[in-house]
Amino acid sequence: MKPVNPGFRRQKIIMYYTLAVVLPGIILAYMAYRGIRNDQALREKESLKKLEANSLAFFAEIDAGFVRIMAGFTTDKTRSYSLQGDPSMLALYVTDATGSRKLISDQLLYLPTELISLQPEQPASSAGLNEGMRLEFAERNFTKALRFYQDKALLATDTAVKTQALVASARLYNRMNQPERAKALYDQMCNNYPGSLLNGQIPLGLTASLEILKINKTLGKNDEMRNNARRSLELLLHPPCEYDVDQFDLFYYAFSEIIDEKDPVIDSLFREIDTQRARTEYLTRMITGPDQDLTNRTNSRNGMVVKPVNTAELAAVSLSWNNNDGTQTGIVIDFPAFLHSNSEKLIRKLDPDSSLNVKIEDNNDKLVLSMGVDSDETTWISFPFPENMPKFRLLLSENRPGFLTTLLKAGSGLYLFIFILIALLMVLGFVFTLYTLNVELRLNKLKSEFISNVSHELKSPLTSIRMMTEMLHHNRVETEERKSSYYAAMLEESEHLSHLIDNILDFSRMDDERKKYDFKDLDIAELLGKFLESIRERLPASGFDIRYSCPDPVPVIRADRDAMIQVFHNLMDNAIKFSGSSRQIDVSLSSGDNELIYSVKDYGIGISAKDRERIFDRFYRSDETLKQGIRGSGIGLTIVRKIVEAHNGTIDVISEIGKGSRFTVRIPLV
Repeated sequence: MKPVNPGFRRQKIIMYYTLAVVLPGIILAYMAYRGIRNDQALREKESLKKLEANSLAFFAEIDAGFVRIMAGFTTDKTRSYSLQGDPSMLALYVTDATGSRKLISDQLLYLPTELISLQPEQPASSAGLNEGMRLEFAERNFTKALRFYQDKALLATDTAVKTQALVASARLYNRMNQPERAKALYDQMCNNYPGSLLNGQIPLGLTASLEILKINKTLGKNDEMRNNARRSLELLLHPPCEYDVDQFDLFYYAFSEIIDEKDPVIDSLFREIDTQRARTEYLTRMITGPDQDLTNRTNSRNGMVVKPVNTAELAAVSLSWNNNDGTQTGIVIDFPAFLHSNSEKLIRKLDPDSSLNVKIEDNNDKLVLSMGVDSDETTWISFPFPENMPKFRLLLSENRPGFLTTLLKAGSGLYLFIFILIALLMVLGFVFTLYTLNVELRLNKLKSEFISNVSHELKSPLTSIRMMTEMLHHNRVETEERKSSYYAAMLEESEHLSHLIDNILDFSRMDDERKKYDFKDLDIAELLGKFLESIRERLPASGFDIRYSCPDPVPVIRADRDAMIQVFHNLMDNAIKFSGSSRQIDVSLSSGDNELIYSVKDYGIGISAKDRERIFDRFYRSDETLKQGIRGSGIGLTIVRKIVEAHNGTIDVISEIGKGSRFTVRIPLV
């Protein structure tokens, strides 16, 4: 019978595994994959329907917000309303029955002349300062003129007279070369009268800020000039009083000429002013233009006209409606600001459970509003805004559930779970197959080494016996003494062969669990004594000194006689082989704590720590044994351990490299 090639066996096992596990696994995995794809397609379809419904609800909520704005205004409330606290409201105006339009509140940089509510005051208000002007310009008596202006500023109850006196005093301080005092007065005007108009036309706060800028630039105070420039531009960006485009241009260009320092905050303020200026120009044209057409309604809910504004300067919505008293109210709403200020209400109405991600982009793809997860992997569905709103886009995406959520969700994760289970079983099966193959190959290798070692051990004594038999057969041995030594050697080798064969047979029976033991009352001390006697008779030439110690009588135990002789023989044979240059072996037998203790100690080469854990494994032989060429099959200590365990005993070893080893067998007395 030809021996089986281990490589062929491994290929055969892998082939069986592929046919039995891998191919069915691939088929089932493909079916699970198709199921997952179908399930995913259904979920995507349901998700799209949900997103479409949410987009309609989102737009409806914006329309409802417009209606709420309209409902919040009556004619009386409109005329007293201020938009300063609402950044989304750009302008609020009322048109009467004659077509005359009045601007109630606004967030514009300047106003057209016809919409300015305050008219310029008459020069008569400055008549009280004539004496001071005569002293200043005619007589050029600056000291008396200054004292006159200061008295007027202290005693005047009219704001216009007081501010004119303060301006005249600051002017005189400049003419008298006292810029710090002039700057202090201008600073007082900025703080106390930022919204006053000088002579009913010139914004006092901006005028004072401009003069402070000039003084700081003349004095070279760059830090103060930088802070004052920021404050001046903030006043220009958020005007505290009404003035027209000419006034705005005057101060804008004056600030531009004086402020030449590069500063990020100042540059940002200038850019914002330029943007707001373009928006203001568009809004003033829009507000002063013809009336809204209430017959051709873009959105006719509750009689309100909603028109979108889509320009480079502005993205807004214009609302207008007729009041019961014949007037018409109009509001211009900054649409991005409106979305931001109402974002929480809109999102809460749209998605109470926060399962959606929301983005809004303008017609230039610029992000206006974002709520939720903004990731490149998110799949967004785009919905255009209705015609009555700016050309924005609403982008929605649904949060993907986590892996565990998908698996635990009824029905949705079944195929994925099956797919993962199949893949896991395939991986585990493959790993187990490889492990089995490796164990099988390792055992095959150990068995091959065992056969080689046993063959060598069998061959050596057989060769010796054959050689001595031939010499005796051909009468080549001359003396009787020589013949006797040959007979003794042949007997020893035959006993060695017998012991080796017994070991192999016993090991085979023990490995297959077919070994039977004949337990009888046994005098272990007598048996050990006879065994050592036979050993001493066979080892006179080797020089071994076997020292036996049995201090106290030991009781009879229940044991298998042949098995115990095999334990004695294998441990003694192991001690002889690994004694190295030492020739002393200590054997002891004693009893204590209801157990029999038998030990064999040699003073040879010893056993390393890593080998001590494996010397009882079948077929195992250490690297040191192989290096020194010590004969052995690798099953002697395995047989000893199995016999001892069959007698409910234990065996342990204590060893140190270069100092020998002690094997101790403990067998219970009962």
